[in-house]
Amino acid sequence: MRSKQFEEFHRRHRLLTRPVAVVVLAVSVGMSAVAHAAPTSCAPDAGSCPIAGVQLTYYPWTDTGYPGLGRSGLIAAPALLDAFAREYANRPHPTNTGAMTDRNPSAQDFFVWWLPNRLANIAMGTAQPPPESHLDMRTADGLGRAQWLVHLAGYYSSVWLRSNMRVFDRPVAISQTTPDAVYSQLYQQSLHQYRDAALTADPDAALTFAEHTLRSNVPASTEVPGPLGGLLELGPAEVGMFGYDATWLRYLVPPSANAPVAAKPLADNFFSADPNVLLDAHFALANQPFLSRAEERYRRATSAPETAARITGIIRGAPGTEPLIATQQRFTAAGTAIYRTGVPGTVSIYRGWNQDQYDRLLTWASYAVMYNKADSLNALTAVATSDARLARQEITAALLWWGYCLTYIAAIFDPHSDTQSMDSSLPHFTTAAAR
Repeated sequence: MRSKQFEEFHRRHRLLTRPVAVVVLAVSVGMSAVAHAAPTSCAPDAGSCPIAGVQLTYYPWTDTGYPGLGRSGLIAAPALLDAFAREYANRPHPTNTGAMTDRNPSAQDFFVWWLPNRLANIAMGTAQPPPESHLDMRTADGLGRAQWLVHLAGYYSSVWLRSNMRVFDRPVAISQTTPDAVYSQLYQQSLHQYRDAALTADPDAALTFAEHTLRSNVPASTEVPGPLGGLLELGPAEVGMFGYDATWLRYLVPPSANAPVAAKPLADNFFSADPNVLLDAHFALANQPFLSRAEERYRRATSAPETAARITGIIRGAPGTEPLIATQQRFTAAGTAIYRTGVPGTVSIYRGWNQDQYDRLLTWASYAVMYNKADSLNALTAVATSDARLARQEITAALLWWGYCLTYIAAIFDPHSDTQSMDSSLPHFTTAAAR
């Protein structure tokens, strides 16, 4: 399917050398890859040498030339970060093959997929924050602190990818540092609407916005000014992002030409998805709790004929609106065009990855698809059942997801870490004695 809109998406994707276009388009391009495990200040056995917190390295913030991030509601919360680090490292935590372990806490796992998914589970009501953190995402303070955490995770994920490509593939061809003005513009024109809806929307407005998130990243009631307007209109939103990331994951595993030569998935049928079935995805890894809860709510909703009919109507859309299955298929086609053979000169084709890093990559990609699917299911269920509380949970989780993506891709072309080793570029866990 090559509609005019699809062709326009690809025309705009080729504008990668323009800073603003780089940032926005790459938000809709899925995420990639992992590198060597960063050492910690503790022995591998966290039980005999417990982790106390995190020593951060450089990241874009108000004291490094990015004052707009503070004005966008993000609140630095190092004590909260340390609390999550202790929760992850000092307790049994998942590995990249689905097992649980109380050893070898990885700062890369923590920032790339554990922390974003932990915050998603909290936002969606399937986990509680560390007791000492007093984190409440229903408040401006709590949400701002959570946004800072996903900002960190997004930035360090991009550093990790860029460094990893130097090891396994080739250096990123594009070097472009995203200025503060672009971060501010993206927050103003896309993320602020999510934050405002999560914090201040009345029940009807929350339900309306939750339905809107299924199809569009553009503010519901305003025309987007400036050069970002047209690009945002082509953004994937929840269902489109699901289609895109599911396609990316499909092309990471054999028999894809992208799959590594010397590494294999943990299961032969690691992932499957039918792009002609809305939100169809099946994983070898166990579901994140937020996805299991979302699927159960959706099953209950669709078991009632009247609610099922409302969901069908939402999926079909109003007259003149693109049906959600068409949105999913449109971004499936976009993902196929980009990831079937890799993106020469810009994004890794993964064939040189070793087993350890490939396992981590597949875990990351799987959880990204789970996140997109859960957000979409929750939005459908919330609107069809008039559940404003669930709508706010979905909006909050979507805000954190897009915040992670925004920083990840805003920094992916930044050469700041190119002259440093992976160990020097990424944060380290610290122990009480080291602090």
